[in-house]
Amino acid sequence: MRRIIVLVMAASALATPAGLLAQARRPAAKPAPIVQKVIPPKAVYWLSAQTMTGFGMGGNMPSPGDMMRMAMSGQQPGAMAKSLQLDLGGKLPVSAPPPLARHLIPGGMNMGDILFLKTPPRPVATQAEPTDFEPPKGRLLLFWGCGETARAGQPLVFDFAKMAAGQVPPNLFAGERVRIARGPSAATWPNYGHWPNDDRASRQGVPANASLIGDHAVRGNYMPDIDFSLTKDFMGALNLDQKKLPGGAIGLSWNQLPEATGHFASFMGGEGDDPAKGATVVFWSSSEGQTFISALGDYIAPAEAARLINTKQLMPPAQTSCSIPKEVLAAAPNGLVSLVAHGPEENFLFPPRPADPKIAWDQQYAVKARFVARAGGPAGMNMAEMMGGDDRRGRSSRRGAKPKCEAKPTAGDAVGGVIGGLFGSRKKKEDCDPS
Repeated sequence: MRRIIVLVMAASALATPAGLLAQARRPAAKPAPIVQKVIPPKAVYWLSAQTMTGFGMGGNMPSPGDMMRMAMSGQQPGAMAKSLQLDLGGKLPVSAPPPLARHLIPGGMNMGDILFLKTPPRPVATQAEPTDFEPPKGRLLLFWGCGETARAGQPLVFDFAKMAAGQVPPNLFAGERVRIARGPSAATWPNYGHWPNDDRASRQGVPANASLIGDHAVRGNYMPDIDFSLTKDFMGALNLDQKKLPGGAIGLSWNQLPEATGHFASFMGGEGDDPAKGATVVFWSSSEGQTFISALGDYIAPAEAARLINTKQLMPPAQTSCSIPKEVLAAAPNGLVSLVAHGPEENFLFPPRPADPKIAWDQQYAVKARFVARAGGPAGMNMAEMMGGDDRRGRSSRRGAKPKCEAKPTAGDAVGGVIGGLFGSRKKKEDCDPS
């Protein structure tokens, strides 16, 4: 009975003017916010520009083959060179096969009027690689941090045989926390075009006086028209100086580039391939945290570079020196040094985002231009020394003849050979003339 009386009294209160006023004062429910519809771009275009000095290393730490080609290349040591990579992904149906695209370039590039973006052929099945591989032997020694002496607890040692068997140590990539954006590729886009390829401009390469500043246009039959204008250019030359220090370390110093957003240095070397013990690979990086063959040498966006400087994985743009510890060189007298100066980016997205959220943002294209400068060479050797060196490869003038065996391996030999120990090596054959 009491419960009925309470309910009646509450209803009476609401029926009074005061009760009705209290109801009116309650805030009305807010309408749900309008979520703007975003339609991804129909084409994405990436322009990757790098400036290289010495044996400049592209992208991540090179593969053994890359290192060997670098050590054997005809590039004049110490000379500055420019390179350009263009990647176009489009999702519109091809209007008239085959897929075609071209980049109309500004006159300052001094490369003609057009760069043709060609679609690579689809990969075809190939015969399986020979299985006559010896199990890998040896070890990896991992160092990190600038200084004339290695930090306490270094090096970390990893066994090749265990790694080849799938027992990758859980802390091998303990320092890897790098956010890298990936551009268009044949694997990720229904239509894809790239440069360099086999056109005339690719064979001639990018001239040293090329400038990217100006108006660019990209046209093709699987994409909307792309137009953008660059205000940033190839970075300046990164000049690396190496000095052997009395204690056995190597002091690295370089010029400060005004457009740099961060630096990363690394060393990879080895100590032969002992039949009993196997190869020893030595890797060092300037990172304050443990890292190994790292994305820290890839193109890194300015915001990510700032974050990595804060975590001390990259050196700040104002830093122009670092030392490779003596223990690194004692473990691997032969090796290659790489220095990277990360640079700026320019990004374009068309059309601009509508201010009215009720209007869908139908993106037509996105463009990214990114820049980097690189330098490198044999550890402890400056550019002038490289330019004065003779042909250490021992090539024979007879076509098809084996090169003479060398008593002392070059830096390229040492590094390229020992990295193979990570994956095992093909059974040995006589590959040089011992006479």
